[in-house]
Amino acid sequence: MGGEGRRVQRSQRRARAAKGGNTMSAMRSYAPNWGSVAALGFALLGGTAAHANETVTLKMVGAWAPEVSPYAAVGHKFKDLVNELSGGKIVVQYMGAEDVLPPFDQPEALVNGVFDIWYGAPNYWAGIVPGGYVTELSKFQVADKGPGSDLYDFMVKMYGNHGVRYLGHAAGDPGVGSHFLIAQKEIAGLDDLAGMKLRVPPLTRYFVQSAKAESITLPPSEIFLAMDRGTVNGFTWPIADGFANYGWQSVSKYLIEQPMYRSGVGLDMNLDKWNSLSPENQEVVLKAVAGTQEWTRGWFAEKQTEQLAKMKEGGMTQLELPADKKEAWTHLAQESLWTYLQGVMPAEEFAEAEKLLERQK
Repeated sequence: MGGEGRRVQRSQRRARAAKGGNTMSAMRSYAPNWGSVAALGFALLGGTAAHANETVTLKMVGAWAPEVSPYAAVGHKFKDLVNELSGGKIVVQYMGAEDVLPPFDQPEALVNGVFDIWYGAPNYWAGIVPGGYVTELSKFQVADKGPGSDLYDFMVKMYGNHGVRYLGHAAGDPGVGSHFLIAQKEIAGLDDLAGMKLRVPPLTRYFVQSAKAESITLPPSEIFLAMDRGTVNGFTWPIADGFANYGWQSVSKYLIEQPMYRSGVGLDMNLDKWNSLSPENQEVVLKAVAGTQEWTRGWFAEKQTEQLAKMKEGGMTQLELPADKKEAWTHLAQESLWTYLQGVMPAEEFAEAEKLLERQK
């Protein structure tokens, strides 16, 4: 399901995660998963510092398994690069995805050291790091400009305040691998969205509501039937994330070819585990981040092209907005999310994000 696939199904868990507290206590609500989680936790109870001549093993958990979402490939590319670049001195070991722990409980578990490395949608951190997905608004080729940049360092500090070592946001080029609107009627501009019923994740809700459409909350598993029966008139989705895998092309008419937000995959690490690494090993991890961000730009383009072809084969039509309507569409998408983030981020942090991301009001 990828970028936001299981978000709606577990939205209630975000509120609990935001309250912090003991991760192990929270996990007791998920008895079917407890055995695997406990085994994972106990495997990590050794000393956090390793001698320079010892192999460092880092446990990685992802929001989605490879067989569930194409986006999982990004997390596994990072894993493979770390293993390769370290020459065997670091071994990133994939432990699983939701079979280990429900996706929305994973960020808190990472903070508490249940595992070491995580990949998933950047906005899954909303309950722990307010504004932690602000790079979804980025217009730069690399969403966070990559390790060593001022924007990257800002993200590291933001996450570090909550016990997390931010590693990176891996995305396609601007406009590629982004969230798009799918509709059952032709759309020529924002005015045409008024009154429509649109299924949205939390990320695109503010845009849809600002356009005077009705936002509908449904799990991805119900989108097909809702579109087929007319319960909703459209929905938003990062189409590179396996759009046609769900068969939605057979019940959808139009893709509005105007991107909204960056989507992509976030990479993060437990802060204590990061601090326990030698400077040399930290450098290896950062090189793997940069390498992953370079690789994903072409990867997202490839996946989006594949999905577009399947959408067309299914009878869908791509609609490009008139030139004079594109700017208004993008402006509303950006400003509606900026407005929301201003209400949840600390004022000083928000102001710094505006500056570094070059917000244009």
